[in-house]
Amino acid sequence: MTGQRITKRTLDSLKANSTEFTLWDSAVSGFGVRVRSTGAMSYVVVYRAGSGRGAPVKRYTIAAVGKITPERARSRAKAILGSVAHGNDPAGQKSTERGVPTVAELADRFMTEHIDPKRKGSTAAFYRDILERLLKPAVGTTKADKLTRLQVGKLHSSLSGTPFQANRVLAVVGSMYAFAVRAGIVGDGTKPAAGIEKYRESRRERFLNGDELERLGTAIEEAETSGIPWAVDTSKPISKHLPKLANRRTKISLSAGPKNRDPECSRHDGPKWAG
Repeated sequence: MTGQRITKRTLDSLKANSTEFTLWDSAVSGFGVRVRSTGAMSYVVVYRAGSGRGAPVKRYTIAAVGKITPERARSRAKAILGSVAHGNDPAGQKSTERGVPTVAELADRFMTEHIDPKRKGSTAAFYRDILERLLKPAVGTTKADKLTRLQVGKLHSSLSGTPFQANRVLAVVGSMYAFAVRAGIVGDGTKPAAGIEKYRESRRERFLNGDELERLGTAIEEAETSGIPWAVDTSKPISKHLPKLANRRTKISLSAGPKNRDPECSRHDGPKWAG
């Protein structure tokens, strides 16, 4: 492979032909510029993947002409050839990487193959929200096997104002990568969420509003008087052993209701609690 030293002036003088051709560099054996019939040009390097004449010839595309200078492309070619000399196959590795899904693609597969068919609808909706709203916008374009603990840690830190949500991101990422390892999508031990310290979460507490208190009181009053109706689930194996009652209702004792309930309250006035 002989030619001339590839420089900017050389590139400016190249003209496309009706067929594709490669201009080889005289300084670095295996380095050249591929010129397509359309006029598109790219820096390439060719090498034998293995020893002996029977080893297959591989071609590695470095970059499109115009993206980097000829000098930088030549340096990249030297580094690639040096890697080949140590037994590596850069073109083969690049091809393998192209087959690895992005984090966004992994998330879709995780939902379709694992979460949706194996988890309750509410749980699946929660996972989908974390993935679609938080994970994909932040790191969705990253190759799944290239996602780092640093990237996940930055996302976790960005959610410090909502500790519960931040910690759920770590849980979802951990679950997704456990699935990816089992499916052979990424290598064993790939755990980009491992080792990231979780935030301390405040106790989640909510007070009932007036309408909810009223409905709760009505339900308790019904349970104390006429009882709460219930039905038999005939699909359960023990259902046939239950007594055949015409009116199935469960009553609770008065002592089971709120201890501070106002004893002066009548059932027609609605539920009241002493202040």
